[in-house]
Amino acid sequence: MIIDTLVLGVLGYVVGLFLEDTFVQLGGWGRLIGFAVSITYFGVMNSSLSNCQTIGKKILNIKVVDSTNSTISLPKSFLRYSFLAVPFSLNGAQITNEALLSYLMYPLSFIIFGGLLSISYLYIFNRVTRQSLHDLAVGTYVVNAEVSSGELPSVWKPHLAVVAGLFITATLIPVFTSDLTQSEPFKGLIATQKAINSNDSVKYAGVTEGSTTFTSSDSGSKTTTYVNTQAFLYKNNVDDSDTAKQLAQTIIKTYPESLNKDLIQVTLTYGYDIGIASKWNSYNHQFNPQELKGSE
Repeated sequence: MIIDTLVLGVLGYVVGLFLEDTFVQLGGWGRLIGFAVSITYFGVMNSSLSNCQTIGKKILNIKVVDSTNSTISLPKSFLRYSFLAVPFSLNGAQITNEALLSYLMYPLSFIIFGGLLSISYLYIFNRVTRQSLHDLAVGTYVVNAEVSSGELPSVWKPHLAVVAGLFITATLIPVFTSDLTQSEPFKGLIATQKAINSNDSVKYAGVTEGSTTFTSSDSGSKTTTYVNTQAFLYKNNVDDSDTAKQLAQTIIKTYPESLNKDLIQVTLTYGYDIGIASKWNSYNHQFNPQELKGSE
């Protein structure tokens, strides 16, 4: 898997050298490109068309088989990889607040958190069959390529119970977080995020607040509170202090609590993420809220 990820990463990097501007304009939709490339690669290579071996599997001398030690068909191979690719592709995607605050959060939580937690659990603890979620879903195994026969082991049933529990828990997460998003400070931060997203220079932005504590033997501990926005830009002008100042002033206007913070941080970011490769350029601008308000 690591070898194949490196292969696709190099491919994505090379393509990005020629199509960087296109990938930047696609924004969050760019991850669909990586999804399409990876599912095609793994779908074809892990099927009978390539003896169920990707480049990495050929090097490691392993392959994908079904419960009868036979190679798997192309449709089954595509289905197998989708159980692995979809949660990872959706994780980190730029999902709108409207979607996150709607009933769509339930299936998204089921797929993303349920999928990722189950995949991680099975990778770590299913030591007998070494099947993760995608293998269990379609009844496949990864075996030594030189072994052509022999009975394959069955998964320990309590593992299935744990996986079911993880999916149920993931589905219920929005029940406990929906009220939280309607309370302060989240409600105010969401309003600020919408205001920043309406800026013509900004493609997408996120807003958070927090604190950092610095401790030294000379001066003791000092805690700095802040409001931070990371704004993804359409153009590569991350060092533009005027744009950063404009966004910082938007924070003050839409989130008055920011005046009580020590800092307003504006991180301007330009780049792309297509899933199999990414390239980012960022610059961090810092402002004193009181000084910024006085300069209006």
